[in-house]
Amino acid sequence: MRALTVIAEMGSGGAETVVADLAVHRLEQGDDIGVASSGGWRADELARVGVHTVDVPLRAPGPVSVLRTAGRLRREVASRPVGLVHAHNVRASVAARLGTRGSPMVTTVHGLADEDYPRAARLLRRSDLVVAVSQDVAGRLSTAGLPEQRLRVIENAVPTADDVDRAAARRDLGLDPTRPVVLCVARLAPPKRVDLLLDAWSGTAIDALLLVAGDGPDRSALERRAAGLDGRARFLGDRRDVRRLLAAADVLVLPSDREGLPMTVLEAMAAGVPVVASAVGGLASFDPETIALVPPGSASALGDAVQRVLAEPGRSRGMAEAAHEVVRRRYSSSGMRSAYENLYEELLGGRKS
Repeated sequence: MRALTVIAEMGSGGAETVVADLAVHRLEQGDDIGVASSGGWRADELARVGVHTVDVPLRAPGPVSVLRTAGRLRREVASRPVGLVHAHNVRASVAARLGTRGSPMVTTVHGLADEDYPRAARLLRRSDLVVAVSQDVAGRLSTAGLPEQRLRVIENAVPTADDVDRAAARRDLGLDPTRPVVLCVARLAPPKRVDLLLDAWSGTAIDALLLVAGDGPDRSALERRAAGLDGRARFLGDRRDVRRLLAAADVLVLPSDREGLPMTVLEAMAAGVPVVASAVGGLASFDPETIALVPPGSASALGDAVQRVLAEPGRSRGMAEAAHEVVRRRYSSSGMRSAYENLYEELLGGRKS
């Protein structure tokens, strides 16, 4: 099968992780795979292993970039016809539908702001099938008017985590081997609410170093906000070594206002790292004995939860062990890959193109 995936960019985000996982797997199965994006380090890695990459201007905001992407895709499929198109999120879906008319198309929705679901449901009617990464996302799309018969749920998943030596990871990162470390891996933009983390650190006596891995438009403002924390928070920028960061961490924290099913939480669970997260989106359905859930928007609740996890190592180990087992049973890459393969066959009517 020759297939084309369309996504805004291929950097460090969760959707990009899923795209890379699926692309490499399909390539290993003998398919001819293309990925169209505005580029990024994951696109470079895919090109190195033999995935056909296509440069499109979809990262830029606004309708002009969507139309230019559609034109680029139209030229691409004219010279290299495809049997299946897989778009990730709404703008990529619109561009892909305009640029690849006639090809069967599936769109995966990784999560949206509440107010964006009605418009998304209208636009996604142009996709043959729509995948939601959690039951929460599926319910919101259905309520917004997307026909349920065209909607499927395939949860995000992570590969089995390789063991990384904790002492070596801390040494490589220049960390005190005895000091507690709390890690946040997130895009530095409003929905992720890293500002709440900084408020929690300034409003409580959390005796831990906060590492913030990620980049985004709010980075400068957040760094200024953290200036008064006496070195208790460190910004690491965009990182490709999340597994090493997790090995060095005692807790992962994600204070988002909204989520689909965040890969960073699944990666922490797979690595056996306790998680404190906002009870939003797909996260709200987790057993509180697996991850510590807090109300969104509350710095005090966030700080209290982090302190409890750090202060109760026995309970934290129990949470981490339970979370690791949940990932093994429910969120394995092999299961996600099989689910998408079945979906592709459903869309193609059992044919390979």
